[in-house]
Amino acid sequence: MRNLSELNMNQRGRPANRLPPSKNDIKSFQASFNVVLPEEYIAFLNHSNGGHPELDAIIPIGGDVIHPRGVDHFYYLNNDRDGPQSIWPRAEAWRNLLGSNFLAFAEDAGGNPYLFDLSCDPLAVCTCLHDDELSIVTVSSSFGAFIDALAYDPDMI
Repeated sequence: MRNLSELNMNQRGRPANRLPPSKNDIKSFQASFNVVLPEEYIAFLNHSNGGHPELDAIIPIGGDVIHPRGVDHFYYLNNDRDGPQSIWPRAEAWRNLLGSNFLAFAEDAGGNPYLFDLSCDPLAVCTCLHDDELSIVTVSSSFGAFIDALAYDPDMI
């Protein structure tokens, strides 16, 4: 996985500075959702617990190079279970809609979630297109591959 500093994570234009999740926060989340989070994702949370990546464009597997998808922000993980960008309510809401094989961790500007596909090993990353009958599109084979594939949005340069 690339050096996470390359993502230039920020919160509303300011450097991301939320404290990393505690071991108890991670353990509690994993127990609540019956999941083992990938080590690469935990490393990401320890680097930047939520926020917007400057490298925010990604082309899904087999996707259109001309129209990359965007990553607006990653959810944060701590003991705040109600915050608007907390992973807790987002993961629960999408799980209720899509079933227990998916766990939301980020979203695009249109509110489409990025999800771990819990039926894969390693956990693949997908997105759910809510305006397209909740279709699931595989984005990358793992969280590390997802992070490695993030690039500058060519429309924003």
